[in-house]
Amino acid sequence: MERYSNIKLKSVKSELNKVVAFIENICDQHNIFNNYYGNIVTAISEAFINAVEHGNKNDSTKSVKIHFEVQDDGFAFCVSDEGEGFDSNNIADPTETESISGTGIYLMKTLSDDIEFHDKGRTVCMKFLISSINKEVADNRVNKFKQFIKKGVNQKTKI
Repeated sequence: MERYSNIKLKSVKSELNKVVAFIENICDQHNIFNNYYGNIVTAISEAFINAVEHGNKNDSTKSVKIHFEVQDDGFAFCVSDEGEGFDSNNIADPTETESISGTGIYLMKTLSDDIEFHDKGRTVCMKFLISSINKEVADNRVNKFKQFIKKGVNQKTKI
């Protein structure tokens, strides 16, 4: 089993299938399945799409790097772009506004156990505490996600 792994991708959305394959390979090696696998795939996919769209501004000459590391208490994934960065402390909570801005970051925060931004926001690192996942944590995540989806449905019906 690999303790570290890296992938460097073109900054285009069509590379998302390679992101999913990268995560799938890691989860297969470490026997991570069910909803925790889904949490990892969704959170890292959101980070990749944000890196392509917002970080690298859809510039296909730039790249997105994903670093994976097994740590003592779980898995860490870092997604880095070549953009200008952003103020990670100044992101609207999409559950508290009418805007959908910040949706990707909201999902990353909800689905991971810890999230940190580095290098002026050009790198987002998420941690998944595999050994500590339990029903209470999973139920809390499902409830947050359902509230978010319900809010989105209500916004669409207002239009």
